[in-house]
Amino acid sequence: MKGVAWKNSRLGIDKCIYILQIDEIKGKRETNRLLKEVSGWSCTGTAYDPTTKTESLIFKKGFRTENEWKSWARKFPYLLEEITEKTGRKKPYKLGLEYQTKTRGRKVNG
Repeated sequence: MKGVAWKNSRLGIDKCIYILQIDEIKGKRETNRLLKEVSGWSCTGTAYDPTTKTESLIFKKGFRTENEWKSWARKFPYLLEEITEKTGRKKPYKLGLEYQTKTRGRKVNG
């Protein structure tokens, strides 16, 4: 599973609304595991790809600040990247599994 998120600023409210799209969900077990991770988010869309037999889910949630969003996104247990709303380019900071596997300059044993 991998996710893409972006900020939806078109609604014009004071909250930071983020859209989270999770792709390549294989089977009911992965779906249920994901739904536990995104409790508090509202599911706004689903899609199914019959060629790969995977599902995609789209969620929406409001955060008070961008820092609150980043704090949540850094703890997300799957691959996640944030893209800009206008250009679709990846933002330069790490989220999800990428953020959690940082070694902060130390060598990893193994």
